[in-house]
Amino acid sequence: MDLRPKEGTKMRLAQHTETKEHKSTTTPVNNMNDSRSEKSHANSEPDFDYYVAKKYSSKSDKQRELYFQKLLEAFRTLSEEAPEVFDSIAPEMLQRSIWSWRGADPLLSKKFNNWLLADYQWTPFDDILPKEHAQHAPLEVPPLDPAHLDEAHHSLIEALQGRFRGDPHRWDASRRDQFIILGMMATAGGYGVRQGKLIHSLGMGLAESGVRGANTVRAAKIALSRLAKPFGLQLFAPAVGNGSERIHMFTDDELALIIARYVFNHEASMLLPATSFPNISS
Repeated sequence: MDLRPKEGTKMRLAQHTETKEHKSTTTPVNNMNDSRSEKSHANSEPDFDYYVAKKYSSKSDKQRELYFQKLLEAFRTLSEEAPEVFDSIAPEMLQRSIWSWRGADPLLSKKFNNWLLADYQWTPFDDILPKEHAQHAPLEVPPLDPAHLDEAHHSLIEALQGRFRGDPHRWDASRRDQFIILGMMATAGGYGVRQGKLIHSLGMGLAESGVRGANTVRAAKIALSRLAKPFGLQLFAPAVGNGSERIHMFTDDELALIIARYVFNHEASMLLPATSFPNISS
């Protein structure tokens, strides 16, 4: 007897099997990539970047200030609880933020790199950022007019001209150090300059910022003070503070301005670090 199904029966069996397979696969399967359940879950999750941007734009000034304050507190906590992690991500985060804000800016990039290496010790981060009103033209400082100087100031400028004569490239180290320290302190006016910044600007490096650097600054100030003493002038106020945070400043803002104008019209002004010189009138 032939037990094989007939042709019509075979067709009906095949259709029945296909229908059962179709029904069994219409139920969503969990934990499978590209499954309908996964797509549905993904669609239910809002885009995080879009969400943050929308929430930020909808904040009031007061809410935004509070939000920034809490973010800064979070970074502070991270720096305390996981200093190694913070140390590895913070510089990159700053660098990426500057790039997003200013684009390709070689000068700012150089300032930022120097700030990370050493300048952070004495230079606020805000000081390295470009100011919108800053002029990119070379700094022009009106020269001193001897007729506008009193006798003591005039005599001091003449003494400085005698001290800092000749080719600056052939000056010895002590004369070069004196000019840099005199110029930096004069341009700082009544704000003063941190000792660490003075030492760094002398090219001594961080390893020499201890006793040797402090002695170099002290020796230069003593030599300059002796130069001004015969004219009844005291150049410098007593220094305040300790170590690299010790502040050095002039005693008198007017005297500092006079010397700053002398320094910036001197050939050796190229030895000074880049700085701004606001509010100078002829």
